[in-house]
Amino acid sequence: MNSVRDLNSDGLLRFGPYAFHLRQRLVLDGDRPLRMGGRALDILRVLVERAGQVVGKDELIARVWPDSVVEDINLRVHIAALRRALGDGQDGQRYIVNIPQRGYCFSAPVLREVQA
Repeated sequence: MNSVRDLNSDGLLRFGPYAFHLRQRLVLDGDRPLRMGGRALDILRVLVERAGQVVGKDELIARVWPDSVVEDINLRVHIAALRRALGDGQDGQRYIVNIPQRGYCFSAPVLREVQA
């Protein structure tokens, strides 16, 4: 698997109040779409597909920017945007946890649904 686009594009991932429609590349909060860029969606997808596991910074960068050379700061900017969009840290809810010297972990439970 060289990029996020290699993942199965069918299905729905639910976490907290959110529904991530993989094929449509859309995250809904109830019936309201969240505004986030394509790279942030790619990062979110990798993290939720591996919820509960630490995903290294180098692996995230390789999966989200497979044909580019980027710095860690690019990843940190998109992680911060994801956290803002998801309300991470509000009302005690955490979604993306930084594991120092290792990477990031999606810490909320994820329910996977297959769509027909």
